Amino acid sequence: LALVLAAPALEAQPDPLAAVADALGGRDRVDALTTVETVTRATASLGGERLEVRSTRVVRLPDAAVWAVEVGGSTQTLVLGADAPGDRPALEEARRSLWFDPLVLAFRRAEVRAERLGPGLLRVEAPGLDEPLVVGLDAAGRPSRLTTFVDRDGERVYVEVRLWDYRTVGGLDVPHRAVRSEGGVVTGEGTVEAVRFGVPWPPTGGDARG
Repeated sequence: LALVLAAPALEAQPDPLAAVADALGGRDRVDALTTVETVTRATASLGGERLEVRSTRVVRLPDAAVWAVEVGGSTQTLVLGADAPGDRPALEEARRSLWFDPLVLAFRRAEVRAERLGPGLLRVEAPGLDEPLVVGLDAAGRPSRLTTFVDRDGERVYVEVRLWDYRTVGGLDVPHRAVRSEGGVVTGEGTVEAVRFGVPWPPTGGDARG
């Protein structure tokens, strides 16, 4: 009898990621997204060096993307899609990294299992992640700290992405500063220079598949 009485209360619990979508500007606006272009300037640790990195990433929701990354005057393009060619570990890493994007997380909320761990803290199980993603929310209910563990050559490594400096673009709040750490060591710091929604797909010059 106690279980029967408790069931309606459990069903009435709100979807925590729907609340995140509302905090980012509203479920209708999030669900209307088709493509998101982000231009980022960053510093990253590569081979023991700190390098300047400029990247343009276009995501076609729910699961395709093209990255054009310029490092040291050389530009490389990574295509992420169902039939994308290239290095499989790099592609899997790219797929995982999309879950650290608040708009992607909110848009794809129906594909994940999310629960509240406490005030301002969520646990999310998402496709492609080795382990659950723990999402810390700021005072406005937007993702500010995302953490998980990934496998690096058989070693379990703690990954953290901190997000802040939210600004409103096209009615949606987008973080404009980010710091990524692995194993407690900062591996990248980025500043978003531009965000556009509804850009053409595939991106100009990108052999986007999938």
